[in-house]
Amino acid sequence: MNYKLERKYNYFDGDKDKNFNISKMYGYVKDKQELDKFLEKSISPFIIDKKLKILDACCGIGHISNLLSELSPQSVFFGIDQSDYLIEEAKKLSKNKKNLYFEAGDLYDFSNKFQKEFDISINWKTLSWLPYYEQIIKDLVSFTKNHIFISSLFYDGDIDFEIKVREFKKESGKNHFNSYYNVYSLPRFKEFVYGLGAKNIEVYNFDMNIDIPKPPIDEMGTYTERLADNKRIQISGAVVMSWKIIRIDL
Repeated sequence: MNYKLERKYNYFDGDKDKNFNISKMYGYVKDKQELDKFLEKSISPFIIDKKLKILDACCGIGHISNLLSELSPQSVFFGIDQSDYLIEEAKKLSKNKKNLYFEAGDLYDFSNKFQKEFDISINWKTLSWLPYYEQIIKDLVSFTKNHIFISSLFYDGDIDFEIKVREFKKESGKNHFNSYYNVYSLPRFKEFVYGLGAKNIEVYNFDMNIDIPKPPIDEMGTYTERLADNKRIQISGAVVMSWKIIRIDL
């Protein structure tokens, strides 16, 4: 993967669709997402009753830091996001909390500052929206002492799927493809991470246990369909949302 391409990629395309993005993220605060509940359950044994430094990489408005700070109030959370307006909202959301800090920037800007700085790093619902994962994983490994928690779309076989999406109704989609919905080969991902020195990788399959209605046909948005065995699959547009949570032990 070309590092320069990944470094220049701006997921939110500047301030285009600003109000939409902010509104969507505040929805995660108002109604806790099932995937976020799954993170709480998975990460709790590693943070409860501990005093840690935790990185929230690509934090958006910081709803994950706010959520987890309730589980580990003695820990310090540091959120980074490339979008200035999202960091402004993160600071507003956490104004009454003294253990949450947020800064605008790209992760690579902090590569010298944060060598093995954090006990735990989190990268939540971001990896599949990037051109590829290699550089951000390298950065997270270099920043982190003990554990990295990631959620992304993965395929159990030896195939990567690069999926570009263009939403014509969004300002960011009027002139070009405006986002990725990549699905990564889990075996290849694990091989790459072990090559960076990981000691162990745990994979948690995420099964949706509630029904989600279908959004308007011209909008990307997760909904569920039931299979013959009564399990639910998640779909957004034409993409099956095969979420997994990965814990990397360093």
